[in-house]
Amino acid sequence: MKTRIEVILGLVIIGTTLAFGGVQVIAASIMEVVLFALAFFLLWKQAQRGVINLPLPIWPVLLVLLVALQIVPLPSSLVSFLSSTRSVDLKLMGAQASAPSWATLSVYPHETLAGLMRLLAYLSAFVLVAYVFDFRTRKSTLLRLLILLGCFEAAYGIVQYVTGWQKIFTYTKNFDLEEATGTFINRNHFAGFLEMVLPFVLAYAFYYFQTWSRRRYSKESGQSSGRGSAEQVLFYIFLMVIMVVAVIFSRSRMGILVTIFTIIAVALLAQLRVQRKIWMLGILLFIGVVVGYGLWIGVGPVLARFELVGEPGYLRIEGRFAIWKDVLHQIRDFPIVGSGLGTFGLVYRGYQSTLVNLSVDHAHNDYLEFTSDTGVLGAALLFLPIFYLLARMIVSFLDDPRSYRRAVTLGCIGSTTAILLHSVTDFNLQLPANALVFAVVLGIGYKIACIDRPAESEAGPEAHDP
Repeated sequence: MKTRIEVILGLVIIGTTLAFGGVQVIAASIMEVVLFALAFFLLWKQAQRGVINLPLPIWPVLLVLLVALQIVPLPSSLVSFLSSTRSVDLKLMGAQASAPSWATLSVYPHETLAGLMRLLAYLSAFVLVAYVFDFRTRKSTLLRLLILLGCFEAAYGIVQYVTGWQKIFTYTKNFDLEEATGTFINRNHFAGFLEMVLPFVLAYAFYYFQTWSRRRYSKESGQSSGRGSAEQVLFYIFLMVIMVVAVIFSRSRMGILVTIFTIIAVALLAQLRVQRKIWMLGILLFIGVVVGYGLWIGVGPVLARFELVGEPGYLRIEGRFAIWKDVLHQIRDFPIVGSGLGTFGLVYRGYQSTLVNLSVDHAHNDYLEFTSDTGVLGAALLFLPIFYLLARMIVSFLDDPRSYRRAVTLGCIGSTTAILLHSVTDFNLQLPANALVFAVVLGIGYKIACIDRPAESEAGPEAHDP
C-alpha cells in the first residue's frame, strides 16, 4: 500500500508541475481531489485495522483551525474585537443598511474557503509522505521521480534558452521570452522548483561518496564495488551541473544566489560528517565546471540582470520594495488574524500606491503575504514550526548513524533552506506545484527528525547501516 501511495504522490507532483506549475484552476483542483482521496484511503485502511495513527503534528492543525475560523460567521462584536479594520467595514455596512449581527473575519470568505482547501491538500501530502517514507529500503520511488522531473525541467529550460524555442509544449509563452522557464510560466518559480530538487541530487552524490569512501579505506571490500559507487557520484554530479546551468539560464537573480548558497552550505554541512578533503575538492571542481560550461554557452544576459542592481535609481524602479511598503500598511490594518487566506490580491487593491496600471496578485514575499492573509498569529503558526523542524533536521543529520537516511536528511535541509530564502523576494509557496513539493520535503524531514530518530533513541542503540 505504501508503495502505491508513494507512486501516486509522485505522479501528482509530475502532473501538477507539467501543467504550468498548477496555476490553472483545473490542475490545482485535480491535485486536491487526488490528495484528499489518498488521505481518505489511508484513513479507511487504518480504520479497518482498528487503529488510526497519522503522523500529524499539532501546529498545522492549529493553522487550519485559524483559517476555518476566518470563514465561520461570528458575532459582530467578536469580529470587531479581533479585527479593528473589519469593525470599520461593518460600521460602514450598518450606515447603508441594517447593521449585520454576524460576520466573518475574512473579507472574502469564498477566496478563503478555496485557500483552506489548498492548505488541507498540502497538509494531506505532508501526512501521506510522513506515513509512507521508509529509509530502510535505501531507495525512495518518490525522490527518484522528483529527481527525474527536475532533470526534465532543467533540460527543457536549457533548450528554451539556447535555441530560443519559447514554448511550453504547444503553448507559446507571453512572458520571460529570453529565459529558461521549463514548464513554468514564471522564471522565478522554475528556479524555485529546481532549488528544492537540486539538494536531493547532491544528497545522493553524498550518499554514494560515503559508500565509495568507506569501501576505499576498507580492506574487506573489493576494488570493483568502490568503482561502482564512484561512477554513481559522477553521475549525480553531472545531473547537478545540468540543474545549476538551468537555474543560471532562468536569469532569476535570487534563484541563482540561493542555489549557490545552498550548494556551499550543504557541502560544508556534509564535510562535517565525511571529513575528507576530496569531498570539498570535488565541490569546488563542480562549481568550476558549471562556471566554465555557462561561459561556453553564454551568460552575458544573465550577468546583465545583476548589473541592473548597481544602476542609479534601481531601488525606485524595482517594484518589489514599493509593494512591500504597501503590504506593511495592509498588515497594520489586519494584524492579528489577517484579512483571510487567499484574499491578498483583492485586499491589496485598496492599498496599492505603485504600479497602479497593473493587477498585483501577490506580495513577492511569502512571509509578508501570509502575514497579510492570516495575521501575525497565522504566520507564526506556519513559519516558526518550519524553522524549528529545520533545526531538528540539522541536529538529526549531524548524529545520524545511518548513511542513507543521513543523506536524505541533508537533501531536506538544503531544499527547505533554499525555498525559505527565496521566499523573501518571491511567492513560490503560492504556486501549487512548488508548495506541494515543499510539503513533501517537510513530510520526509518530519518523519526522519521527529518520528524515526526519537523512536530509535527510546529503543536503544542499534547497528549502523553500510
